Amino acid sequence: MAGPDDAELLRRTAAGDRAAFDEVVARHKDAVWRLCRAAAPTRQDAEDALQEAFLSAFRHAGQFRGESSVRTWLLTIARHAALRLSVRAAAAPDPEPDIWALGIDAGWGAPEDPEALAIAAQRRDALQRALDALEPADREVIVLRDLEQLDGESAAAVLGLALPAMKSRLHRARLRLAAVLIREGAR
Repeated sequence: MAGPDDAELLRRTAAGDRAAFDEVVARHKDAVWRLCRAAAPTRQDAEDALQEAFLSAFRHAGQFRGESSVRTWLLTIARHAALRLSVRAAAAPDPEPDIWALGIDAGWGAPEDPEALAIAAQRRDALQRALDALEPADREVIVLRDLEQLDGESAAAVLGLALPAMKSRLHRARLRLAAVLIREGAR
């Protein structure tokens, strides 16, 4: 039997059911984390944005109007939290990104044989370096569409853009990502 949908969980949260919100967090924490990591300049800022986003969602659960999915609503809150922290944060790159954890969160599997594992690790490292080389606006549109697989309208809503503008930004971001990968020799 399937449990309650996300909107019902938010209604229960607004009525004071903390366990309902725990379920919302469990369902969406990985997606929210990936967007925070893409939008924030450092890993620590992303962690702060993640906490701030879920705290804000908990406090405002009763304000969810159902005009979008709960996931889109949470991602919008997370993006705003990350952007607020980015304004205050130094733009220093993350000295030790946890590539393996990000790769697992993004759905990359671990090959079984050692040689394939080493090749996959090199590819993940190259992709993460390429993503890190992009501007936050490029990273977040790629995360929303390619990793989170949001539809165009939802991604545009999270980014606060019209659909054509989001498509244009996504196209440019993918081209920039490909250019960085080619420049780094990671075709």
